[in-house]
Amino acid sequence: MGSVIDYIECPNCKQEAYSDFYYKTGEEYVNCNKCGYRYSATIKNRNKKLTELTESDWEINELKNPYGAYRFRSSKIHHDQCGSLANEEQYNLLVTNAEVDVDIEFCSVSKLINGEIVTEVIIDNVSTVDSECKNK
Repeated sequence: MGSVIDYIECPNCKQEAYSDFYYKTGEEYVNCNKCGYRYSATIKNRNKKLTELTESDWEINELKNPYGAYRFRSSKIHHDQCGSLANEEQYNLLVTNAEVDVDIEFCSVSKLINGEIVTEVIIDNVSTVDSECKNK
């Protein structure tokens, strides 16, 4: 399945977000790694031809006012993982888990506060890791 990735203005924070549009199906995913906004339009019923799809065959999900966006890196996974936090409960769970997980090298949360993106670094052990993600 082919897709086109584009960078757009986030409807929530006005920063750069990315859009992943699957041109063969019309499905779309929008994610903002600055504020946590996300939108997805996916097909629920894959048993129909695209030309037969109705409005009820689509699932639309949107997190319009997220609590924030997280980014973390683990020594077991050598790339950053990003996602959205819907509420303070998810934020507290992320912080608790990051603080006890010895494999977490870096963890941050960014939030839209009064029109500005504010980033909180929760864990930063990157300076103790070399370019091959091995402890120095």
